[in-house]
Amino acid sequence: MRAINNNFIEQALTLRRHYLPHEPDDIDNLARAVWLDNSNWEKMRIAVANGIALAFNGDA
Repeated sequence: MRAINNNFIEQALTLRRHYLPHEPDDIDNLARAVWLDNSNWEKMRIAVANGIALAFNGDA
C-alpha cells in the first residue's frame, strides 16, 4: 500500500484500471483516468456542500 501512496504513476495505473478497465496503459488513458477521478471528487465535494447547506438552511 505504501508503494501506491508514494508513487503517482502507480496511482494513475490503478485509477486507469478502475475507470477504464479495457484500455491500454498509455499516457492519454492515464491522464483521462486521473481527470475522471478529480472530476468525480469535485462533484462529490459540491454535492456534500449542497447537502450541508440544505440541512442548515432548509428548503428555500
